[in-house]
Amino acid sequence: MFWLEQFERYIDHTGERVDVNYPFIQVKTDSRKVSSETLFVALPGVSSNGWDYLSLVAEKGCRYAVVPTYVAKGLIASNSTDLNIIGSDDVYALLSSIVKKTIGSFPSHLIGVTGTNGKSSVSYYIAQLADAMGLSGAIIGTFGVGKLNNLESAKQTTPDVLTMLKTLAQFNQDGVDLVAFEASSHALDQDRVAGIEIDTAVFTNLTQDHLDYHGTMESYATAKRKLFRLDTLKHAVFCSKSDYCNFMAEDSKGDKSYYGERPSDDFVIRDVTYHSLGCSFLLLTKSGHYSVELPLMGEFNVDNAVAALASLWPLFDDKVALISSLTSLKGAPGRMERVTLSEGANVPVVLVDYAHTPDALSVALKALAVHSKGPITCVFGCGGDRDKGKRPEMMRAALDLADKVVLTTDNPRSEIPSEIMQDALSGVAECERQRVILDEDRRSAIEFAIATASINEIVLVAGKGHETYQEIGGVKSHFDDREEALNALKKYAQRT
Repeated sequence: MFWLEQFERYIDHTGERVDVNYPFIQVKTDSRKVSSETLFVALPGVSSNGWDYLSLVAEKGCRYAVVPTYVAKGLIASNSTDLNIIGSDDVYALLSSIVKKTIGSFPSHLIGVTGTNGKSSVSYYIAQLADAMGLSGAIIGTFGVGKLNNLESAKQTTPDVLTMLKTLAQFNQDGVDLVAFEASSHALDQDRVAGIEIDTAVFTNLTQDHLDYHGTMESYATAKRKLFRLDTLKHAVFCSKSDYCNFMAEDSKGDKSYYGERPSDDFVIRDVTYHSLGCSFLLLTKSGHYSVELPLMGEFNVDNAVAALASLWPLFDDKVALISSLTSLKGAPGRMERVTLSEGANVPVVLVDYAHTPDALSVALKALAVHSKGPITCVFGCGGDRDKGKRPEMMRAALDLADKVVLTTDNPRSEIPSEIMQDALSGVAECERQRVILDEDRRSAIEFAIATASINEIVLVAGKGHETYQEIGGVKSHFDDREEALNALKKYAQRT
């Protein structure tokens, strides 16, 4: 049992600042989950606020609710329940304080990664490099929550603020030294990382996505920029290739470092050479020049690996050892992940990638083009109940960079699959449609693409990556592109 007086001084029903003595067993931010043993902390929201549900909280027997000071007096004046309303100048700091005192402190290093593409991979690579350098790393994001060898599934890219705080405290108890997590634009806009003492932030890129939520690119970018204005930042990393680099870096807290191809960058990538198993490049830094062998495919993975390296640069004196750790990086799940049979099997090259935006699809296809001289087939679909504007742009990217396109479903959700596919085809000339095969059944689309591919062909199955489900008509069913591709390759091998 814990006492509220341990944390702050508050405003009580008189409107004066006083000490409040209140024992509680748990703290909640969800009004549906409170009880007589709960301290309810009401947070501001997007469509509604936590303090809109104080009547429900009182009905459930909760005795004390904490709200922001700026709304406390008005609520106190209109309160007709037995609920004691308390004002706090910073409800997020209060939550952080409660978690620290009831569960424990957080890991020493907290790294937030944001951008339209690359968040998941960069976080994954940061944790790998940390482990290689003797720090225990963990991630929170698309791939799951936990240490890399023991990931649990994640319900959200970035969880709600209370879950995030509790997860970090538990990580610390488990001996985790460093956590890399994805800071999505939704989470930043909704203050889901508020109260978290992030010391390093990474920006990868910004292209059109989530405009169904943010409305405009300016609003989308502004949400992302919030990560770099946190007072706790000690180090911020920016990709100089992005048109939004300067916008993100404007008024950023902490030391700034840049990676890319500009001579002025802190991490300059030069002379990239691609081969069938990865690539090599020259990395120029302020402390020296290094030749790097990277066992990953695609220019974007070079950028992602260097972003991870840059985020950890201040933590280690042995720069040679840190850079050498790049040679042992393992590809992120569903990110340009190769699906293979036994070594030497006479089958096409098949890769599964999470690319589900026009820019990501374009980047993935360009990456494959430099690794092989053969034809490329692209299998993709567009998600339902999401930004419709990117559908024809994804088709444009596929037609421009692939020799053959198989258009299918992704996660249609509540939309009609055929209508989504027609959206993607809008604006495509009749002569170009001859290169597009339509198949609403994603399983048969993948099988067709592989069955009709030549031995020297590359087949990219894009859109779902690591996901293990498909959502159609609001119902989720098991579906894994990697499993479907493997089954198709087995059939291909049997025929040849």
